[in-house]
Amino acid sequence: MKRRAVITGLGIVSPIGVGVDNFWRAACAGKSGIRRPSLFDASKLSRECQMVGEVTDFNPRDWMSPTTARMAGRFSQFAIASSKMALEDSGLDLTSLPSDQVKVSFGTSMNGQTDVAQPNFTSFVQTGEVAPYACLEYPAHAATSHVAMTVGARGQTATFATACGAGLDAVGWAAEEVCRGNASAVITGATETPLSAFTMQIFQSVGVLSKWEGDAAEASRPFDRWRSGLVLSEGAAAVVIEDEDLAQSRGAEIYCRIESFVSVSEGAHLRKIDETGEAVSRVIRAALQRGDVTPETIDYICAHGNAMPDYDAAETAGIKHAFGRRAWNIPISSLKSMCGQALAASSAMQIVVSCLTLRHQVITPTINYTTIDPRCDLDYVPNTARRSRVRTILVHAHSLGGSHSAIILGAPA
Repeated sequence: MKRRAVITGLGIVSPIGVGVDNFWRAACAGKSGIRRPSLFDASKLSRECQMVGEVTDFNPRDWMSPTTARMAGRFSQFAIASSKMALEDSGLDLTSLPSDQVKVSFGTSMNGQTDVAQPNFTSFVQTGEVAPYACLEYPAHAATSHVAMTVGARGQTATFATACGAGLDAVGWAAEEVCRGNASAVITGATETPLSAFTMQIFQSVGVLSKWEGDAAEASRPFDRWRSGLVLSEGAAAVVIEDEDLAQSRGAEIYCRIESFVSVSEGAHLRKIDETGEAVSRVIRAALQRGDVTPETIDYICAHGNAMPDYDAAETAGIKHAFGRRAWNIPISSLKSMCGQALAASSAMQIVVSCLTLRHQVITPTINYTTIDPRCDLDYVPNTARRSRVRTILVHAHSLGGSHSAIILGAPA
């Protein structure tokens, strides 16, 4: 009998709210989390570097000991908090499971770059000294390790560094481990804290940041005619994935089944994207086939939608190729319009918002959508949340270098 993976718990730390309830209310209301930065001095930076998605209501001591809060990088703090939320939400007692059957997988792109590596490098240049914990807290695997230690997981730990799709990749790997019988439960997600003057300048130098000259809250404009680039942000999201039989036996509330996961690559360029959407179409078709899901059953697409002109055009073209004429009848929206581009964490946030869509039968909007672009002419649920019957969701993420990942989520039986 085929084992099935289900999601039973959610946790999130985002620019529009910490905790699932706060996040969901803000997302349904179309609240923007984009503002001027407070984590770093942007006064000498260009306009593009002065619009970010910050988490403003997070206190690490609410989620961990003062010692851990003092030493752990912010990206690890976010991972710990979101994982504890997800585990509490699931109601799963990990002590009831063999500890080696509990695994952890997290994604991150920039790990402890901003608040561990950069300050310690500055200290080294100025004084020749570094903090003794920097070597332990900077690496990408630190967040995953912190989560495993926090929940007492003794199974495999895996860290994904596949850029913006790393959240989907971590969740997809977790689901596959459960389906193969290699794990009873996996705490999985992604975390990201890339905000600093240095990293903003890096992103600005390659020309990908939003050039919007109006209110910062309107700077992230996925699929809109006047979109001009992404808004960099931070955050984390985590989910608990477990075997469906285990979840049902303990009477757990199930958010969704994970029907399939697929990742493909364009294999062409680090920055440029194939605007024909061929790779987007290919990953969607493969996800449908692997999950034995027909195109007609997809009720909503939780899009990558990062507001870069070429990326949004490619995603739209790929959806059209994959679904044909039906593409115009599928609601599509981008959480990045509200939360910005939190790199790996964004795709994990997409999983959380999709689970909540299935639970509440409400599709969150793409805000700041005012003018149709002829190349982006689908139904992007503009500006206002929409009640809709949703049973099956396609989630798509696109990473640096042309990697594409897709997950299909289905309502619980």
